[in-house]
Amino acid sequence: IGDHAVKDVGVMAEPVVTSHEIQEEDDFLILASDGVWEFISSEEAVDIVGKNISKGSTTACQLLIEAAAEKWHQEEGDYRDDITALVVQLQKVLHYLREDTEAN
Repeated sequence: IGDHAVKDVGVMAEPVVTSHEIQEEDDFLILASDGVWEFISSEEAVDIVGKNISKGSTTACQLLIEAAAEKWHQEEGDYRDDITALVVQLQKVLHYLREDTEAN
């Protein structure tokens, strides 16, 4: 996600990759480009999404992107990096996987 368009000029994506086995209590997953993480901590992102996930993943994601854009504006003025994010509601995914497993 993010800086593939500028790969030829030396920008390289070095993602932080962790492994986590999904648990019943996990509510959502946030995948985002460095434009989100530059000025928003993981804790802040979880707080923003967590407070808004009941409104749907699209709304929660939009509010996270807006918060990131505001932080960029506060820190850098009119310049900002690419801000890309995806929020997945894990409980819905687990529900669909269970239904699929039961159907087969």
